[in-house]
Amino acid sequence: MMALTDTLPAAFARAFSVLKGRVAWLAIALVGAMAALPVSADDVSEHLDIIYYEGEDFSDAKHRLDLFVPADQPTVATMLWIHGGAWAFGDRKNDRDLARAFAAEGVAVASMSYRLSRGDWRGEEFSSSGVQHPEHIKDVARAFAWLHANAASYGLDDSNLIVSGFSAGGHLSALLAMDERYLAAHGLSLSDMRAAIPVAGGYDLEDYYRAIAEGMGEDTATGHVLGVFGPREGLADASPMSYLEHASIPMLVLTEGQTADYTRVFDDAVAETGKQGLISFSYYNDDTHASLLASLSAVDSPARDEMLAYIASITARDD
Repeated sequence: MMALTDTLPAAFARAFSVLKGRVAWLAIALVGAMAALPVSADDVSEHLDIIYYEGEDFSDAKHRLDLFVPADQPTVATMLWIHGGAWAFGDRKNDRDLARAFAAEGVAVASMSYRLSRGDWRGEEFSSSGVQHPEHIKDVARAFAWLHANAASYGLDDSNLIVSGFSAGGHLSALLAMDERYLAAHGLSLSDMRAAIPVAGGYDLEDYYRAIAEGMGEDTATGHVLGVFGPREGLADASPMSYLEHASIPMLVLTEGQTADYTRVFDDAVAETGKQGLISFSYYNDDTHASLLASLSAVDSPARDEMLAYIASITARDD
């Protein structure tokens, strides 16, 4: 596997080294080196490129999801999966092996795309246009609403819906589970979600902005973080931690060694508010940002096993 810094321009790689990996979240994680769990067509039924939204600002490329349903066993739950990529890169198609691996073990997966922000802070070869917050999370809520409305058509239970995602998708999954406004726009509430499993995300965006500014400079922090979320005074609105006091959805938060600082901020806040019984944390300190993602589709995956066990325990509870 290539080093994560190999995905960044040279100047970014130098700054990355200064931060000792704390900004690994900026890169599109590379998946490789680990063999994916072999999954046959007999194990999983695949429904690709489903349109989940067709309203104003419809994107034919991004307002789609892929649905992977267990074919030969009962479905324990259905997980909406949100890909990573710094809110500016990536696509659902990159995570198809991951979705197949979960579906082969009894958890259906709706892997979604969403509209992206500009990426030219990383280099002039990347897009100079894109959306800003709250458009990403609006798309996530639209996909969840589609899944809730259409689950039965695919033999799925709309009362056992989980939301999860990696990196930027980890942030978005936590935000959907903690800020009720986005589901409310679709006539839904947080009670329509059983649990959330954010993976290697960021939960305090002011902290994230400061880390980027310190390690890469104000220009990069402005281009990247404010390019995604708008003016700095709006970062709290987009931060899942801002809604911790009223959190009600069970949550398992996973992270790896490179970006663990972002999760520790959240972990500390949960402890301070006495929410440890609702929100739990698991640290895979020997993993990098890239290797943790790769492991979720691998033959042997402690992280996937932990997620599956958590989903089983959540769905076994009485409402």
